[in-house]
Amino acid sequence: MNQTASHSQTPEFGHIPTTGILYQQPPSTKQIAKANRWNKFKAFMRDAIAVVVFSSPIVATPFAVRSCSDDVDRQTLQAIKIQAEISNSGESK
Repeated sequence: MNQTASHSQTPEFGHIPTTGILYQQPPSTKQIAKANRWNKFKAFMRDAIAVVVFSSPIVATPFAVRSCSDDVDRQTLQAIKIQAEISNSGESK
């Protein structure tokens, strides 16, 4: 009984050099170009979304102000109209 128990779950690979560094082929120029295009597209989309998000409140503000102004004008006209009706009905009595 001369066996030693191995508690390691790591499989042993015979083709790994003794340095322990695995070699990987460098990517081809086609792979690099594809990755660069994808990265440029992602950066463009990220910038475009940021522009839309930050410029939306600036662009929407004049529309909101105009809408509120129109409401105030409408309410003012209604108030004047109601006051005129009240004053006319008071004079006719």
